[in-house]
Amino acid sequence: MDGAAEVQENTGMKNVELNEVEWGQVLDGLTCRVALYEETVGYYELGVSYGRIAEVRDADEARTILNYYREIIGKIEKQLGKDGYVQTVEDLRRNIS
Repeated sequence: MDGAAEVQENTGMKNVELNEVEWGQVLDGLTCRVALYEETVGYYELGVSYGRIAEVRDADEARTILNYYREIIGKIEKQLGKDGYVQTVEDLRRNIS
């Protein structure tokens, strides 16, 4: 095993190869989770919700999960480069129309 593979195995990191549209879908899904947890934090802090909320104990748990999703999105965008932009299915639809 080469050095890079050993480090990767020891840290639990995984490489995933997806095309630009597929990465767009992953980011879109993660962004939906961010919106859900933002709504949940708002519900616990303000007592009102304008959409669905997640099942969590309190605002702190929701905020922790929200920040985790934001970190994941940031890591993906950083690794993809191009200022984090990836082509989404919506982009493709706009180009076809």
